[in-house]
Amino acid sequence: MWLSRLMWSAYLAYHLRGQAQFPFKSLDTIKRTQARRVQCIVSHAYRTVPYYRETMNRLGLLPSDFQSADDLPKLPLLERYYLQRDPEYFVSTAQPLNRYLMLRSGGSTGTPCTVYHDTAALFQNAAHGERERSMIKELVGRSLGYRETVIGARLSTAQEVQELCQKNGFLPSGIRIHRQYLYILDPTEKNITLLNEFQPDVIHSTFGSYLEILFPYLYTTGEKFHHPKVITYSSTGLSDSVRRLITETFGIPVLSTYQAVEAFKIGFECRQGPGLHLNIDLYPVRIINSNGKTLSAGESGDVIVSNLVNRATVLLNYRLGDIACLQEEPCPCGRSLPLISFPQGRSDDLIQLASGQIVHPQFVRLIFTDENEIWQYQIVQESTTSFRVAVVVAKTCNRQETEKRLLAKFARSFGPDTTVEISFVDSINRTAGKFRTVISMYQRSRSGLIPNNSSEQ
Repeated sequence: MWLSRLMWSAYLAYHLRGQAQFPFKSLDTIKRTQARRVQCIVSHAYRTVPYYRETMNRLGLLPSDFQSADDLPKLPLLERYYLQRDPEYFVSTAQPLNRYLMLRSGGSTGTPCTVYHDTAALFQNAAHGERERSMIKELVGRSLGYRETVIGARLSTAQEVQELCQKNGFLPSGIRIHRQYLYILDPTEKNITLLNEFQPDVIHSTFGSYLEILFPYLYTTGEKFHHPKVITYSSTGLSDSVRRLITETFGIPVLSTYQAVEAFKIGFECRQGPGLHLNIDLYPVRIINSNGKTLSAGESGDVIVSNLVNRATVLLNYRLGDIACLQEEPCPCGRSLPLISFPQGRSDDLIQLASGQIVHPQFVRLIFTDENEIWQYQIVQESTTSFRVAVVVAKTCNRQETEKRLLAKFARSFGPDTTVEISFVDSINRTAGKFRTVISMYQRSRSGLIPNNSSEQ
């Protein structure tokens, strides 16, 4: 066990080398690294992943046909529902399934899915985080032993990955990041008390939209709050008005990261550019229109990503579910990694209850977490006590039992007076931006909850 932990610690140390400075390398150097990774992952996928072996044989493709990221569109566009319906079809047989870490997406797109990650990829991910941590360390004022509060789901992806790395690796407590984990569905007052006791240098919210509950509450109540040195967020987006509230009224810098269960370190914000830097050597990104044509910089379309790091669930030419556009101008920070806009329209609506309480959309998404025969769902809040729910289900689904079960869950979550109309449909229309799981009656401008000079634009 100790030998294994030392081996993985050495593996992490090896991959940490030069990560903070890698984004400043020339674009040609970055693309050469990207090309090597493309060749390796395609060869691995062809040898060990059933989907890619069968698909490439059917299309008459060989690993040698993939020399760079420009060749990845030769593969069919991979839709999320393919992964959702048969996750093991995309998993490498190089290791037994129980050797991989199984992660389940939070369902923010309405189609939760299962993704397996291999241990080597998880340690590489920890090393690749140094690219964004270099800016966090600068704001915190130290590189070792600082305190970070992570606010997310009860057992978040970040927490599962951290626990695996700590179990398999070795890092003295004096130099590792000290983390506190809080739950987004716990009362705001409780989380503030725990934050004040822990006094973190960094607050990271795995749902950017949770910050839209926390900071308007702090502003309106004037409650005592320990100010961290920086706030970071991922997943769902953060409105401009609340970002300004945090940075201008509370005086706390904000940094965003772009990541998903399917691809961890897609991009990060540097505070100088008009968007997010893309780690294209790890996760090449292209933007396509509704016909599948690759778009030029400045044109908005679907984000297509390829994961060159993970060798368990291999995802190449995968539609992530976001709308964004590549930026044409280089960033003044000096990093060569190209820029992408913040994903457009990716925030779910917050939910307002009859009591006036505002709750995070994850509260309602949890109703569907263990519903394995529901392929896709969308919730529309008509009033504080009524919802419309559309679901796409498997052919084997017992609709009567599923409806009965969902009604009981809504009643437990929102009270017995809640009315829910459930419809079984063949498909759910996709609106601009990431598919909206929750469409609520709650207006995001929230008049009176933010300073008058910070109105949404």
